Amino acid sequence: MMPTLQQILSLGSASLSALTAALPGSLSAFESPPPTNPIAKIARIFDSQLVQAEDRVSWLESRIATFARHREHTMKFDLGFRGCRSQVGSPDPFVTIDLGSVRPIDSIFLVPTQKEFLEDTGIFPRQYTLELSNSENFSQRTLVFSTDTTTPLPLDGNPVPFKTHNSARFVRLTVHQGHSRGRIDVFGLSEIAVISRGEATSFNSTVTYSGGDMHVPKLWNTNALIDGRTPCGVWQNGNDAGRETGDFLQVMTPDEQVSWSIEFNQTAPLDRVVLFPYQLSSAFESLILSDSLAVYLKKPDGTEEELAYQWENPILGSNSMTPLVIPLNGKVANSLRITGVRPNVMGDLKIHALSEIEAWSQGINITKGLTVTRNHGGHLSQITSLTNGFTSEKRIAPFGMWLDQLAERGKIERELVALRPRQQRQATESELNATWGSAMILGLTFLIPVFVVERRRLMSREQLDFIRKRIASDLHDDIGSNLGSISLIARSARKDLVRLHGPEEVAHDLDEVESIARESSLAMRDIVWLLERRQDSIGDLVDRMRETAGRLLREIDHTVECNSQKTAGKLSLDAKRHLFLFYKEAIHNVLKHSKADTVSIRLWDDDDKLALEILDNGIGLPSGDVSEHASVRKLEDRARVLGGLLQIISSKETGTQIRLLVKRSHLNANPTTA
Repeated sequence: MMPTLQQILSLGSASLSALTAALPGSLSAFESPPPTNPIAKIARIFDSQLVQAEDRVSWLESRIATFARHREHTMKFDLGFRGCRSQVGSPDPFVTIDLGSVRPIDSIFLVPTQKEFLEDTGIFPRQYTLELSNSENFSQRTLVFSTDTTTPLPLDGNPVPFKTHNSARFVRLTVHQGHSRGRIDVFGLSEIAVISRGEATSFNSTVTYSGGDMHVPKLWNTNALIDGRTPCGVWQNGNDAGRETGDFLQVMTPDEQVSWSIEFNQTAPLDRVVLFPYQLSSAFESLILSDSLAVYLKKPDGTEEELAYQWENPILGSNSMTPLVIPLNGKVANSLRITGVRPNVMGDLKIHALSEIEAWSQGINITKGLTVTRNHGGHLSQITSLTNGFTSEKRIAPFGMWLDQLAERGKIERELVALRPRQQRQATESELNATWGSAMILGLTFLIPVFVVERRRLMSREQLDFIRKRIASDLHDDIGSNLGSISLIARSARKDLVRLHGPEEVAHDLDEVESIARESSLAMRDIVWLLERRQDSIGDLVDRMRETAGRLLREIDHTVECNSQKTAGKLSLDAKRHLFLFYKEAIHNVLKHSKADTVSIRLWDDDDKLALEILDNGIGLPSGDVSEHASVRKLEDRARVLGGLLQIISSKETGTQIRLLVKRSHLNANPTTA
């Protein structure tokens, strides 16, 4: 049975702060508790460099909290643009954006495409040149940026900004080196955003391309470079404190229509209309628009409305994780009507929804604060939540400001990644020195045993860290290299068999060898992660769960939600290992048996317990006694080691629900053994 709309909405009623606490790069993951033991306090009194490093980290964390958050979403259509050099020695491919007239340009952003798999490094150009000109042939040009061999690639998915204070009509990106993909040299971008006086002037521009063509309709095309769709999601920042946002309407049939009308109180040339999707459920990150939308404009002379634009969802029923930018190119009107022609269909639910309507004219959103009239079957309603400047979650940020904050946040996060290990090493060294100094001052007093215990604790921890790192390094360098070699040899042998028309059975065996080597390499990486001491918190486990789900459930719609308020709590090595392997076993069960197309993974606090739930909408476990199933016995064994309570509910109608509850006292790291 499909859930009702109210049930879906209730899934997103939990506090968003609890969810974001477990996200990579969240502020809570950055915060370190102040020192509480006397040795740590003494160390900070005498080590000014440590205090400066901690002050720097604290300042960066407080600053990053004000920036928009990068939450990468998987897009399924209009992914961006791909180009290539198909032959060695052919001219460098280039993309040219015509802004229509000479504009003052504040900045240009190059946004990477989404990753296609977990360890994908992307196809962002390796070497390129960015130029401005007032002439189409670039006879006179202004150089904005040119890479060299040391320019790093943006591996974090954040936009790459280029500041400039020049005026130009044409912007050109020339790619000198992309990424080798067989015989061709490929590059790709999700968006090229040109910002003029704070506005994204590239939205209404024209894009041309010269080079090897990799155009795929509705997937990879030049117009996708200026449509505002990026894997970074919705243009939003800050928090909405209980404000009513957006409008949604559940209808009974797929033919029911709904319209939203706005009177401008003026006649204006419209550059574009921007429609923001409605967040139906934060638990599943379901952002939707109607599957078919029509935009009508009414001219000043009072004539009938004109159909200005019509949009069809390329994948009916799919999520709309980004705003929809509709170019109108200066059409004059005094009113606007958005009609939901066909609702978004989710199972038995049929929904028309929007969270915000913007109409831009000469750099001004003329719909802001106006009242919207909704018409559904002749019933009129007055709505103010579609023009209040908020999406379903947060305040809307201008496109250029949003990209700038994402870029600045990425820069700070990279600095924090480099700074924290140095700060932690310096803190350890300072505490060790303070321990020695305290022992020397106190002499042969009763504090000598305290000094000995503290020193042994620190030395044991460092020795254990050294052993862990050495084992992880050996696994990664030696076994990982061998598995990679096996995979490459199997792939090469298979190609030789195909070329020499060898036996198909041998080719099949080589396929299995390559697959086993690849899976073994991934399993080895999980083992290396399990040995990593610096990633022993529940928050680190949630991050790894997201990565594992992204790799194993890439063909299935899935979500990983953490509502725990205690993500900073440390896990013992055994608890970390058994909890993660329990999770992987449950995910493998979904892949092997369930035939599900939706999986929900959730962690939360249940009194003094940590709860983990894996819920799918598949066909359930194989018939027979559930407790006798081999995969269930493995889960029971893991739960028994953890001292937890395992609940499994499975049926063909509702799918399978696996819930594990473990006392936190069974998960906490033991300082003497962890």
